[in-house]
Amino acid sequence: MAYDHVQMLSKIFEHLNIEKERVQQYFCSAADVEKYITSVNDIVKKIHKLPPLPKKTD
Repeated sequence: MAYDHVQMLSKIFEHLNIEKERVQQYFCSAADVEKYITSVNDIVKKIHKLPPLPKKTD
């Protein structure tokens, strides 16, 4: 179910001209702390490389 939500959000973002890379999903076991930390750091690095979101205009 979570996978479907991520896919739907990616399509919505693409439709709104927002980088679909802003939506990511990682699978980590609660016992795998090292993988969790690596995943979070990976997400942060990817987000920092993306341009800022456009400001909302009325």
